[in-house]
Amino acid sequence: MDKLLYNYADLILQRGLALEKEQILVIETTVETIDFLRILTKRAYELGAKDVIIHFSDAELTKTRLQYASEKTITDVPNWQIESQTYYGDKNACFLRLISDDPDGLKGVDHEKLSLWKKAVSAPLNDLNFKKKENLLKWSASAVPNKKWAKKVFPDLNQEEAVKKLWNSILKSCYVTEDSGLDGWDKHVEELKRNVEKLNGLNLRTLHFKNNKGTDLVLDICDGGIFAGGICHCPEPDGVIFAPNIPSEEILTTPHRLKVNGTVYNSFPLSYSGNIIDDFYLKFKDGLVVDYHAGTGEDILKGILETDEGTKRLGEVAFVPYDSPINKLGFIFYNTLFDENASCHLALGAGYTDVMKGEDRSREALIKQGLNTSALHVDFMFGTSDMECTGTTRDNKIVSIFRNGLFDV
Repeated sequence: MDKLLYNYADLILQRGLALEKEQILVIETTVETIDFLRILTKRAYELGAKDVIIHFSDAELTKTRLQYASEKTITDVPNWQIESQTYYGDKNACFLRLISDDPDGLKGVDHEKLSLWKKAVSAPLNDLNFKKKENLLKWSASAVPNKKWAKKVFPDLNQEEAVKKLWNSILKSCYVTEDSGLDGWDKHVEELKRNVEKLNGLNLRTLHFKNNKGTDLVLDICDGGIFAGGICHCPEPDGVIFAPNIPSEEILTTPHRLKVNGTVYNSFPLSYSGNIIDDFYLKFKDGLVVDYHAGTGEDILKGILETDEGTKRLGEVAFVPYDSPINKLGFIFYNTLFDENASCHLALGAGYTDVMKGEDRSREALIKQGLNTSALHVDFMFGTSDMECTGTTRDNKIVSIFRNGLFDV
């Protein structure tokens, strides 16, 4: 296991972040990751990191604060908290989210208070997050198991067995072996690139998704939008290669914020800030959510949609074949980083700018091309085994993209 964890750290640092010598690494994580974090930090310094800055959080402490502190207190975000991130952004640091969430960690927190807090801590970082979306900074996300998360995924196993099985599943999903953390990942990325080239060769304008669950959704891609998968460049289009998400099975692009119509139903539970949202639909008209319902967690969904104007619109559409290795594992991770790589997904909120062509990279110019802006980016899964998707090319030809949940190009 020591060798596997070392190789996993290597994958995160060398492929996820493409850590360079004398570069600062900023890590946002929870206290549960400490054992792996020590391996990762040591490896970062061995690879030449100038410094490694850790920002810890704890779900139980956060929940306690949200339950007892006033709305005025939790929305009063001090400058030092914002500058602890923006300071390092100005120094060309790379940023890692090392996720170890309890899927039920914030369950029971008042949804309006949760939404207010999320908005308060996210909004001041809009400029930094825009730099990340534009890939002017390298950023990545990976995960580490914890006991509560493991028991949520494998309730029939004892705690030790559950953690071990979750670790093995994560490593398998990321193509990590005892021999290497990089070789399997590199082969996988080459396969993703081949499908990206096929999709971009079609010169698509519109996508139409349908399945028997009730999804019937038509969306336009942003003007000048292209597809990308697995890797990005800092800066685009030919800078240092890095991987924003490990694992990654998705090929994504950015929808036009004003040109989404129809209804979409979720296919996997959405774990959001320690709460589960499930059995929900969203109805769009001219890009805006005009109706919604959730069987579980509707108050949390309402909070997301009311965070700002942008969370009522889409910022991402991603293809993931239904036979993806993560879906073949046969269970739900209750963690979006993994579950989004088991299913086609959409995201409410901020769109990705790196998949939008154009010489003018100002926010104003990208918004004119259809970019959605928001303080949040919330992925949810809607792919199924019977998912069909047809595309309309920019010269008005109809082509099949997905059939029976798999690529058909």
